[in-house]
Amino acid sequence: MGFFNFFKPEWQHSNADVRKNAVIRLKANADQGAIENVAQNDQSNEIRGIAIRKLNSIEVLQKIASAETDESNKRDAKNRLLERIADHLKNFREAATPFELGLVSEIANTRFADDLLKSMPNSELRLAMVRESTRQSALEFVALKDAKENVAMAALEGVVRSNMLQNIFQNSRHTTVRQKAGELLRSKQNSEKDSEKNDTVLLFQKRDAIIQQAQRLADAKDFMTNKPAFDKLLETAKELGMGPAEADLNRVIESYHKRRDEEQARIDKAKAESEAKSEKQKQLENTISEMDRLIEENVQANKEKIEALIAKFQELNENAENAIAGLFKMSVARFKQFTDQEAEKAEISTNREEILAQLKLLAEADDTSKSAEHKIKALIRSWEEQPAAEGDDPNLQAYNALRSKLAEKFQAQREADEKIFKENSEKLQAIIEEIQQIDENGNFKEISQKLRDTYKRWKEIVGENKFRYKESWQKYQEATSRFKEMQEWEAWHNEHDRESILDSIVALAKEEPSKEMLLKLRHFTNLWRSVGPVSSARLTEFREKFRTLFEEIMAKCEPILKEQEEERKQNLVAKEEICQQVEALASEDDANWRDKYKVMQELQEKWKAIGLVPKDNVQPIWDRFRAAENAFFAKHKEFVKQEDVLREDNFQKKSALCERAEALSESSDWNAVSKEFRDLQEAWKKIGPVPRSKSEEIWNRFRSACDQFFNRKRSHFEEMDAVKIKNLEAKEALCAKLESLDGNPENPETAKAFADAAEEWKAIGMVPKDKVEEVRNRYGEILNRYASKRAEIDPEFKKAVEEAKQKKESMVTTISELLDSAGSNQSAEVVKNLQNEWGTLPRCGAEEQELYARFRSVCDDFFNRRRDQLDIQEQARENNLQNKIRLCEEAERLVENLNDENRRDAQNEVKQLRKHWREIGAVPRKDSDKIWKRFNSACDTIFGNSQNEKPQEEPQNSEG
Repeated sequence: MGFFNFFKPEWQHSNADVRKNAVIRLKANADQGAIENVAQNDQSNEIRGIAIRKLNSIEVLQKIASAETDESNKRDAKNRLLERIADHLKNFREAATPFELGLVSEIANTRFADDLLKSMPNSELRLAMVRESTRQSALEFVALKDAKENVAMAALEGVVRSNMLQNIFQNSRHTTVRQKAGELLRSKQNSEKDSEKNDTVLLFQKRDAIIQQAQRLADAKDFMTNKPAFDKLLETAKELGMGPAEADLNRVIESYHKRRDEEQARIDKAKAESEAKSEKQKQLENTISEMDRLIEENVQANKEKIEALIAKFQELNENAENAIAGLFKMSVARFKQFTDQEAEKAEISTNREEILAQLKLLAEADDTSKSAEHKIKALIRSWEEQPAAEGDDPNLQAYNALRSKLAEKFQAQREADEKIFKENSEKLQAIIEEIQQIDENGNFKEISQKLRDTYKRWKEIVGENKFRYKESWQKYQEATSRFKEMQEWEAWHNEHDRESILDSIVALAKEEPSKEMLLKLRHFTNLWRSVGPVSSARLTEFREKFRTLFEEIMAKCEPILKEQEEERKQNLVAKEEICQQVEALASEDDANWRDKYKVMQELQEKWKAIGLVPKDNVQPIWDRFRAAENAFFAKHKEFVKQEDVLREDNFQKKSALCERAEALSESSDWNAVSKEFRDLQEAWKKIGPVPRSKSEEIWNRFRSACDQFFNRKRSHFEEMDAVKIKNLEAKEALCAKLESLDGNPENPETAKAFADAAEEWKAIGMVPKDKVEEVRNRYGEILNRYASKRAEIDPEFKKAVEEAKQKKESMVTTISELLDSAGSNQSAEVVKNLQNEWGTLPRCGAEEQELYARFRSVCDDFFNRRRDQLDIQEQARENNLQNKIRLCEEAERLVENLNDENRRDAQNEVKQLRKHWREIGAVPRKDSDKIWKRFNSACDTIFGNSQNEKPQEEPQNSEG
């Protein structure tokens, strides 16, 4: 086996059998590139034949059919070409091009023509084939059945038989075709004498029968053995006289003899190859015998002769895997066994000396890091993988001495590190215990300052060896975890509350001065003070806005403040009443704490709404209210313990979010999955607290899944950015190279450079987004200038440019006509296909930039309109969802009030609701199943006790 075979795909293997099996395994749809390479370049006729029968490309098959030297493969290529042309024409639905018209000419008078005339969807191609074809039965079918009148009329012109004209006259689907057939039939009948009519018809029928029988014999599988029957048929034709049909018969005869000649040539060639293979086998056997003799005599003395015989065998056998190759491998193995022993000894000695040199350097260096220790372990493993050395070996003694020295050196370093580690661990444990003593119900600012101080001290102790103190760090995180979620949630919630209060104060400042304004301001001030801390980034912003608004309102209400003193006395009386009510609530033993809690909240709101009391009474009345309030909430706290079940439910919900996040963490669908992660994070915030003992665990699990995905995403896009910059440099270099040329198409060097530039440009890849337009325009201008010069001196190229220009103008017009139907998926598919086709057309010289700008503009307009239309559709679905939600609420209202007396009326109302449901239309797909189940569940409940009257209804589609 050749060394380079390890770096090639199997279909390029030097061994023919390996290549053959590899080509057999190639998939026709997925591996066309490899198949085309084998079909055109492989040295083996058999392997090329296998590849040819899998080819799909019409262009490649045409090349092979004209260039293939093996007659059997050539015939297979022609047959495969006709099959692929037939498949292409059957599925071709666009405007016909010269390429398709050329294919029609090639296949018009083959056995595929009849089926194509019946099944080709493109009327222009059917018309072209009708004009090329001479097959009477196919022409008759087209004249009878074709949907296009002009195609049917063209087919009629080729029909010459009276019986077929009669059939068309009676049964064609087109009136004009029937009329024309009648005219031709009458003309034919009038031109013949009555006495000659029957004889002539019979003669034509016999001639047709002979031609059809000859065609069947020519196309038969046993064409090599049916020559007597074919010759007998020719004698019959000679006796009958073929007249005008002689040319058709001659074509069949020529096809038959050509097919026989090709098959006979293939048989003769196979025989010759078999004889050559036998002779080659004898030479291979003689070569192996000579090798074995030389090996037995003296391997070292005969080394050059043996190597020459090995090369000769490989050249003759072409690396084929067969029985003789197995004998050859055994002889080669014996030869290598003798020659490899000395090389192996030298290699072992070299490896040992290199290991000793590296160990000596490490022993003399002051490096005792982990990387150095890992390197020493790797060198020791490499030494031990070598064959065992003898006891007196100098290398072994040096190795043992170096290993002992290194062991002593690293043991001393480990002892010093362990001492430092124990001292630092004690300091870190003290910090953890200090954090554990912090009361989480204390002042939040003080807690935050303490946490910052402890973290700073922690970093000073740990330094760069944070992984060494992993266990202590986990304990530290456990100790501080109870403050993290509280801080994040409270800051977000407080920002939202302060924004709401500021909006209310802004609206209040616009009102006329009044007592109500002061009451509202006092209320908002109390609310503001009750709101907790916000993020440091927005603290100054909130404080300045509130102070400015407060001073503005107080200045407007200065005259009214003097009138408030009397009101404050009345407020004192009202607050004393509230205190009495709160004290009564706290002293009651009623277990209905939910209702009592609502009453307490109402009393708190009343307290806040009353306003200020005389200054001397502020603290006493507040202390009384606070004491009653605390007594109430102390009892209420016992009730809150029962809410732990709810926290456990929250834990299950967050666990489900963790499972989903972990499932998505390895995804590479960056955009869609990023959005889903943001949705998961929002859902996490809305769920609420979980049991305290599980809070840190579930939070770390969720955060770890999120971090894993976003770290992978960041690394991915960083790599992409670097590649894009390199691609930009490569494309700019290519542009500079093309600009440096003389631009003369008649210069071979310039022509080759521009011919190779397109593939090189495509192979480079994407560039940074902000440079796409610039580098593409630069490259386009270069190509346009070259195309303009080439068109001036090359008429054929100029013609191709003009055709491309017309085609591109047509594309712009087509997309412009589709703008009004941009919401259609079919229209979008057409535009995408046109975008792909644009890139395959040649450039149009100086006019290319303007054409491309128009094409790009109309494409952008199309997809902008498409997005707008899809948004309108989505909004309509959202409106439908709201309507269906109202129907669900109405059905659920009927369920709440359902009893035996009103069940019949409820069922009638449900029938009306179902009718409205069907009239509303589709809803967003994500809500379809959920809203349908909600509505159907309520309907099923109403019909629950009368199944015989229950409507059997299912959603008509997945959108409800």
